[in-house]
Order: sequence, then structure tokens, then C-alpha cells
Amino acid sequence: MNRRKPIVVFLALGGFVVLLLCLLPFALGHFGTFQPQAQAVLDEKQPESPQPTKARPSLILFDVAAWYNLRHEQPDTHGVLIESEDGSKIYASHNPNVTFNPASLIKLSTTLDALKNLGAEYRFQTRVFTEGEVDKSGTLQGSLYVNGSDPTFGDAAANMISNELRKRGIKRIAKTVSVSPDFCFNFTDVPEEAVDRLIKVLKIGNPKPAVSEQTQGENILTVNSNPLKDILLYMNAHSSNFIAERLGGLMGGPEGVQKFLVEQVGLPPDQVTIARTSGREHNRMTPRGLLAVIRCLMDETKRQGLQPSDVMAVASDDSGTLRRRLAGTGLEGSVVAKTGTLTHEVDGGMASLAGIVYTKDAGPVLFAILDQGNRIAENRQLEDQLLTEVVRQSAIPEVVGSPTKRQMLPATNLSLQ
Repeated sequence: MNRRKPIVVFLALGGFVVLLLCLLPFALGHFGTFQPQAQAVLDEKQPESPQPTKARPSLILFDVAAWYNLRHEQPDTHGVLIESEDGSKIYASHNPNVTFNPASLIKLSTTLDALKNLGAEYRFQTRVFTEGEVDKSGTLQGSLYVNGSDPTFGDAAANMISNELRKRGIKRIAKTVSVSPDFCFNFTDVPEEAVDRLIKVLKIGNPKPAVSEQTQGENILTVNSNPLKDILLYMNAHSSNFIAERLGGLMGGPEGVQKFLVEQVGLPPDQVTIARTSGREHNRMTPRGLLAVIRCLMDETKRQGLQPSDVMAVASDDSGTLRRRLAGTGLEGSVVAKTGTLTHEVDGGMASLAGIVYTKDAGPVLFAILDQGNRIAENRQLEDQLLTEVVRQSAIPEVVGSPTKRQMLPATNLSLQ
């Protein structure tokens, strides 16, 4: 009997099994049906019309923190967000969700609220009443009442009233000239001072000044102010705190504007605080929140047949705080924006700039730059430099303004009825 035969057989069988195990994956990959069936099941679960997904923001290429570090600045005292109109492309981002004091950039929120709720063509009305008879000498034997809250009422409107009184034969007022408590004159909101200035311009003798809610007599004329869009342009170009707080008062004050930003613009409640609708004192917003306001402002101006430049100044073109900004950068006439400034007494000082850069190849580029610190002039220069570098490395600016300064609050836009 050959004792080696079982061993040989065993080894042969073992080799055959190993060979089968080695060939099995190739056989399954060529003849098997498990993988196609699994794919078929996945295909059945796919919706017939897949929902479109929002485009993800592109990669941020500009290192803002490094840019500030190279200039020996503390990056945590700066907030920057520069992106395309639809937010799909981010050009620069640094502390975009950190709250800073935006200073007068708050006026953009006041602008949006007023424009949306009053309308671009809204006009303040100042009503004039006469009580008494006019004698042969042209003296009104009675009083004149002027009732209105136009924050831009001044010499031009007063002269219109004076001319109209003379057309009616009224040269003097015998008793009093009375104004309403909310009446203002040349940006003076103290009614006692306002009525004194009004009497001087009217040149109607020496009537007694008075302040009263009550009016008597006949409403002989009404002065219509410039349309709201012109008032907003002046307010933003010259950063008028007076107008901003008057308009904000009509919107419910700081609480009303803050509620508007949360409920209608959609800002997180913990990322917005409005202390004054002019931007004075301790306010809080993020760069991202400011861009949300600018987007809404672009939408609202378009809805009302306007351009953002109808309510905001053009850098290097219009009079006001932007008159000499961005000069020599290549962005002249292509930036529609708002400035913000606070002295060192509030939050250690702030300088800020936000708005829109119009470009030929990338569309509108939105930006908000906030710089904390009391070196206001230096921070303004940094804002101009940063914005210029970021935009010009990615797009070609497009001029939307005019080298001729626009006339702000033209008297020709006032009207009588």
C-alpha cells in the first residue's frame, strides 16, 4: 500500500480550493448581477425632477487677516465682507458675523424702512392758516399758523410762503405767528428757535412768536417738500443725523427700526441693536447684516423704479462725506456707498464704509468694512485701499456716476397747493 497517496490527494484538493477562491471575485465581477441591481434600486429612488440647489460660495482667495497684519493692525478690530450681489462669490471675508458699531451705516436701515413704508415720492406737507381780516394797509388783524414736521423745511420754503402772502395782500401780521411743536427750520428742532427764524425770513413786521398744537382760521396754502428720495439722498450724502432721527421717529424710533430689521429683513435678533436711527451712540450690526440691508435696498429701489444712487451718494462725485473718497483708485464714480464715523468716546471710535461697487464683468459687488479705533483718518485710508485691492484683482469697475455734483434738495422741487 502506497502511504503517500492520501497526502498527494489532499494537497491536490487543497490547491484546487485555493485556485477556486482566487478566481471567484473575477467570476462574480464578470457574470454577477448584484451591482447592476443595486444601481437600479438607487435609480428608482431618484426623483424625476431633482430640486435645484443653491450655489455654494466660491473659495475666498483674499486673506484679510494677513492684509491687516502686514499693516500692523489687530485683525480682531476689523470686520469685512465683500461678495457678489447673489452671495455666490465671496471676494473677502473677515469677522462677517461679529457685531461692530456701524456708526452712520445705521442710516441705510433707516433709509430702507422709510422708503418701504412711505414710498419714494412721499412729501412732507406744511400747512399755513390765517385767522383774522386783512385791512387796507395789508395788515392781517389776527395770527398766522404754520403746522408741519418737514425735517428739511428752511429758507426756500419760507420764501415761498412769504411770496404767497404778499400775493394775497398780507404784508404784516398784527398778533402772532404760531408753529406746531414738531416744526423745524434749517435743521433746528427747537420750535421756539424755529419760529423766530421763520418770522425773520417772512418779513411780516414784528408779530409775537408762539408754539401751539392748535390752529385757527383758513388753510390758505400748503408747502410740499422735496420727495422722500431726494431727502434720503441728502441725508445719506451728508450723513444728516437730524433728518435720520426725524425719519426714524416716523418709523417707530430705534425700536421700530430694529423690529423692522428682524421681522422684515430677517436679521438674527442677537446680531442687531439700534440705539439711535442716525447711528449715534451704541448700535450693533454685523458685516453680513449690513449686506442684507443693502440687498433689500437694491430690491426696494428697483421695485419703485429707482437706482440705489437715487438715495445714496456716488463716491468722488457727489457732495458730502464721499466727495473725496476713493480718489485716484480707479473706483471713482463706480461706488455708491455710505460712510460711518464715531469719535473715540463711543466704542473707542469707529470708521466704516458700505455699499456697492459696480463692475463691467462681475455685476454689482457688495461690501461692508468696519474698523474700530480712534485713528479715523488712517482707517478710512485702509478701507479705500482694501476695497480697491479686492475689487480690482477680480473685476473691472464701471462708472455709474457723473463728474458733475448733483444739487441736493433743490428748491425747484418744492411745490405749493
